[in-house]
Amino acid sequence: MEPIEIVNLTPDRLEEALTVFKVSDWDEDSLFYVKAEMQAFLKGDINGYIRAHFIVAIVDNRIIGVAAWAPSMCSFWLYELSWATVLPEWRHRGINSLMLTERLRQIRAHNGSAAFSVLVCTWDNPMYTQNGFVPMEPQGRRSLDKKGKCLLLAQFGPAT
Repeated sequence: MEPIEIVNLTPDRLEEALTVFKVSDWDEDSLFYVKAEMQAFLKGDINGYIRAHFIVAIVDNRIIGVAAWAPSMCSFWLYELSWATVLPEWRHRGINSLMLTERLRQIRAHNGSAAFSVLVCTWDNPMYTQNGFVPMEPQGRRSLDKKGKCLLLAQFGPAT
């Protein structure tokens, strides 16, 4: 497989990153919000406002995946994963797993050496399970309006 580079989103790649979501059949409402969050991320942080941090997976200078993470407004030690997708022709090749690893690395760097937790609303799947995520809803219960998605939580101890 070609070498995959995982880097932070830059302003010159905004439209290309949005295209990954469009090609991946995201609905118009979600596209509106992801575009607004990407634009806010690229403009820089505003004191007191929590912004998502976007990363992209690149092969041969082409964006093939996009994902985001953000500090949660609920707690200083809680983080949220969001807005993740991979181009259909690149799925099932470990791209999302690489982006998850990078997001967790960036969260650890942002959080410092203290313990922290990470929350994501997605489908319960082996990629998250292998990284310590467990369902927060009763087993077998999924929100109908989220098409089978559930809340997953992972807790990470202090850095050694």
